[in-house]
Amino acid sequence: MKYALKDYQEAAADELLTALDRASEEYKKSGEHQSVSLVAPTGAGKTVIATAVVERLFHGDPESGRTALDGATVLWVTDDPSLNIQTLRKMYSASSLLHAGPQLLTIDGAFDSEFLPPNTVSFLNIQKLRRGSLYEQSRTDRRRWSLWDTISNTSRSRGGRFLVVIDEAHRGTGNGSDRPTIISRIISGDPDRERAAAPVVWGITATPEKFQQAMAAARKPSRVQRGVNVDVADVRASGLVKDIIVLHNPQGGPAADTALTVEAVRAVREYEAKWAAYAESNNEEAPIPILVVQVKAKVSTKEVSDLVASLKDAWPGLTTDNIVHTFGEWDGVAHGHIALSSGAAVRYVEPHAVQDDRRARVVLCKEAITTGWDCPRAEVLLSFRTARDATYIAQLLGRMVRTPLARRIDDDETLNTVAVFLPYFDTKQVEAVAAAFHEGAQSEDVGASEAVTSLITCPRNPAVPEDIWETVTDLPTYTKPAQRSRSNITRLRKLAHLLAYDAIDEDAPMQANEVMLGALAARIESLRATGELDRVIRATTTVRMTATTHDLTTGQTKVVESDSVPLDPRGVEREYRRASRLWPDQIADEYLARGYERHRDLTTAKGEIIALTKDPDALGAVESTAATYVRELDRKYRRRIDALHAARRAEYDELREQSASAEETRLILPDAVTARPSENASSDPLHLYAGKADGLYPHTVNGWEREILDAELADQELVGWYRNPSSGRRALRVPYVDAAKSAVYPDFIFFHRSSGGELSVSIVDPHGTHLADGVDKLRALAAYAQQHGEMYARIDAVAKGQDGRLLRLNLVRAEDAAAALAVQQVSEIEDLFERLGTLYC
Repeated sequence: MKYALKDYQEAAADELLTALDRASEEYKKSGEHQSVSLVAPTGAGKTVIATAVVERLFHGDPESGRTALDGATVLWVTDDPSLNIQTLRKMYSASSLLHAGPQLLTIDGAFDSEFLPPNTVSFLNIQKLRRGSLYEQSRTDRRRWSLWDTISNTSRSRGGRFLVVIDEAHRGTGNGSDRPTIISRIISGDPDRERAAAPVVWGITATPEKFQQAMAAARKPSRVQRGVNVDVADVRASGLVKDIIVLHNPQGGPAADTALTVEAVRAVREYEAKWAAYAESNNEEAPIPILVVQVKAKVSTKEVSDLVASLKDAWPGLTTDNIVHTFGEWDGVAHGHIALSSGAAVRYVEPHAVQDDRRARVVLCKEAITTGWDCPRAEVLLSFRTARDATYIAQLLGRMVRTPLARRIDDDETLNTVAVFLPYFDTKQVEAVAAAFHEGAQSEDVGASEAVTSLITCPRNPAVPEDIWETVTDLPTYTKPAQRSRSNITRLRKLAHLLAYDAIDEDAPMQANEVMLGALAARIESLRATGELDRVIRATTTVRMTATTHDLTTGQTKVVESDSVPLDPRGVEREYRRASRLWPDQIADEYLARGYERHRDLTTAKGEIIALTKDPDALGAVESTAATYVRELDRKYRRRIDALHAARRAEYDELREQSASAEETRLILPDAVTARPSENASSDPLHLYAGKADGLYPHTVNGWEREILDAELADQELVGWYRNPSSGRRALRVPYVDAAKSAVYPDFIFFHRSSGGELSVSIVDPHGTHLADGVDKLRALAAYAQQHGEMYARIDAVAKGQDGRLLRLNLVRAEDAAAALAVQQVSEIEDLFERLGTLYC
């Protein structure tokens, strides 16, 4: 792949490969047909995951030791030609091994073959298989083989190595009992016409129900089903999708259409200004936001002309050339331009091409946005459609969530939002869909973003002293360990190259190499000292010869051993290659070169690597050394890394998040955050962020939190406070002691200034003693306090005492921290607070 997959994408690719391997093997053994589904919300990068899987099927994966599936053949099926083109382009841009033409093939009029080509993804839209189509016919002057023949022949000849991929698999599969669809006929074959069923079917969808029902209901043949599911929470955390969809649902009727057009233009121009400011400060090319206008199903030339006029009136400098449409046909002409009453024309652009059309600023569409749309530049949607169906609305919104730079923007949270205006949508349905997004439901094809009906932008509070911002960004926080971590050897090499590329430490690659090769050499010397090295080298580079003699006279058999015979160079090389694959990032080859310089004997140097592989602790020891050096370099250059532009910082952040353990990192506080007001929201002063007009921060607090906040706000020395979120780069995360993938996110950080002018920081986390996770959270805070307590005046764990008053343990105190770390059961927490706790307020 040309770029590193997100953690959840890598995990999904691994699971898919395992599931497809099992499916292929079981079909080969038993002939039982198989199905595998990839279920992921819109915006998760399903095509990227699929590309990684296809790459490894065709070419293997040296990092995991996986070999290629010989003769693997993929037929990629959709009901939308535009979606096929888009997918092919995505695969080509994402893969470093798959090439358009030889391995990414669009089935067109020139294709006429008995079998689909192996080691190739062949893209097919089902229109080509409709009755009467040229492709559907065979034995004609134009064709030797129909596509139905080709697919059936490939099924029979390749067996479990033939994968039929159904993209957007919730569409077109039928339910197994209705009249068969084209896709269901590809899957199940046609016994009457001697067409074979697809051995292995791989469905890709955000809504798996219809696909799974079709697989279960199919009687001929029945299929073993396997599924790989991508968690919505993982997609939300990845930065690939917008955090928030802001749903505006004005109810003004047709008279308000022009006013809403003006408002939508204002919104997209505001995004444009924010992106320009971000790009200038980070030395990046600014994304060019697009306004998407969904018109009615039946729209006249006059209505389009009026809309274009309104758009141009509201947007200075906008020309007709900046406005495009994606209608399937206009005035009876497929993909034709729209001639306006002014004499100008709105040009047609295929949906998949909108993203790369830099002239396009406004896109007029009908249904294209709900079927296969992928345009990360789409920042604002104005829909004049009437829709009361929750599924339709969710599909529409799910297409508007991809981030323009494929990462979350830490400098300004408003750039992680998308604005949607739905004046003709049913209000209750919009609210229901927003709730579905919030819950992360996938049953209605919702995306991974959160949808809200109101949002407040809160910039940095000018009432907060400036030195707080420098102090808060120095507070230690921790990354979440990766589900599928990368080798620390690989991480060290990547970090070293990043440091050299950014001119932070140009010697880092050489020094990192010395550290890793030194660790290898040290391990070899320890094996040499015990005599194990020589023994293993002899055992792996020689062949012990034995001969068995049978005395025909006495009937006795005797085994005679002769001297060992050295392996020939090819035999040693074979053993070395097998061993070197277990060492990441070609480090074994580098050691071989160094070993040759030392020994002038390749066989001895190769034998050392082979011997290391036999040592069960060797790889772990080198990995540990690499991990330690990664942490040293990260701490040493943290401030210089933080001073880089956002795109460069993002690479370092991604590397930290690929670790197997929680890595210390920094808080990133943006210039503005978003707040979600509600009926029960409070508004309080001195928060680090505040609403533009009133200087207050809107947030929701429970009873305990209200008591704590009131007590702190009453303190004359309080100069600022921060409501810590429960995820994201601006959250202070404290990993559990025994399960670093889980963590506590303390509720509050308070800043006080003493009469002498000294600024102090305190963490306060109210948490019930009766809750199941109470032990883990308390111990996590205690361990954090033991490591970083010198940076804080207080790290308070707060609970209610028996008399109902709030008690606190200040874990900065060594006695309190040690006692908290010793807690093992929830029942012990209450006793600890009664014994050591002091009144909070």
